[in-house]
Amino acid sequence: MKMVKFIDAHVHLGSIPYNKVEWGSFAEYQSISKKLDIERYCVVPIGLPENFVDNSTPNNKMVLQELKRDDSIIPIYWFNVFDLPKSIDKRYKAVKFHPDIGEVSINDKRVVDFVGKMGLPLFAHTNESKDYSNLGLISELARKVSVPVIAVHSGSVTRTFFRLDNYRFPDNVYFETSGIQYAIILKKIYNMFGAERIVFGSDYPFGDPRVSLAMIDTLNLSNKEHELVMRNNISGILNIK
Repeated sequence: MKMVKFIDAHVHLGSIPYNKVEWGSFAEYQSISKKLDIERYCVVPIGLPENFVDNSTPNNKMVLQELKRDDSIIPIYWFNVFDLPKSIDKRYKAVKFHPDIGEVSINDKRVVDFVGKMGLPLFAHTNESKDYSNLGLISELARKVSVPVIAVHSGSVTRTFFRLDNYRFPDNVYFETSGIQYAIILKKIYNMFGAERIVFGSDYPFGDPRVSLAMIDTLNLSNKEHELVMRNNISGILNIK
């Protein structure tokens, strides 16, 4: 298989603080990415515990600050329906929504309206075990907007495998590879939609690009399919080279 420079579609800037230990660092990710031929990475700020407790927005400014030092970063804006901006910096290439902040449904009108106003691709955190963040809601949301919608974690949990057949996904829905519990879930997504609808993401520091690469390897992709998953799909979604 020929070497392709990869794009990681899902990286967090920052570390996870827990019991006086900082888990992960962006410097560590940069080191890993160089070893794996990850040329660029879509970056959002880290979501800290307090953001999920007080429904506050993670620090988006830190991503643009880091961009000045690392031009491999593709900035993604994390929005929060309790603190919606009137506009965002034009350097952001997409927006991200995490429904666990406030337990807000993925297809909430505030989400739909903001995505429509921004006109940028949407990354949306999904978890099939939660009524407000399952893939059925991704399907409904995608029908209400005219931009690509990336299902971060692709539903994540085991029941996703059994529920995928229950949903009808429009063509603007894509499936991201991080945080998927079992390889069989990704294999089913591939069998249903093909490599054209899958994007490589790691969710670092919660996940690791080496784990996502191993998951993708179970699909036994052709060279062309591998290029789609590892770079071409997300570069087309974000309109970048």
